[in-house]
Amino acid sequence: MPVLVTIATINFFFHSDPEAVSFLNPEVLRARCMEIEDIDKRERAVKLTEELQQLARQYEKAVVATVEAYIAESVKWESSANGLIELLKPWDSTRARTLQEIVGVRQSMREILTVEQWNRVFG
Repeated sequence: MPVLVTIATINFFFHSDPEAVSFLNPEVLRARCMEIEDIDKRERAVKLTEELQQLARQYEKAVVATVEAYIAESVKWESSANGLIELLKPWDSTRARTLQEIVGVRQSMREILTVEQWNRVFG
């Protein structure tokens, strides 16, 4: 069951709708940012989308490592529920930290784009 939850979470956060423009879809966001006329703002916006992709990679790597450790331990008869829960805690902190960083990227994007540019990228 945790494996399914992990897959669903990764898909929800970073692959939910291949055409949706959001901070959880860096590929589509980057393409939209390429349409910003101001070269400096465009470069900064694209750099922020690269930061989002890095966050996605870090998150997926941490989740996979946590789930692999959980799976390896969960098949052992002597494993305890408390021990298994402890194995999953790093995933919780990684998830929370990643979401906070995504919000930070959003704030940075908001600071560099005008309302009109924002609406063109996300509209």
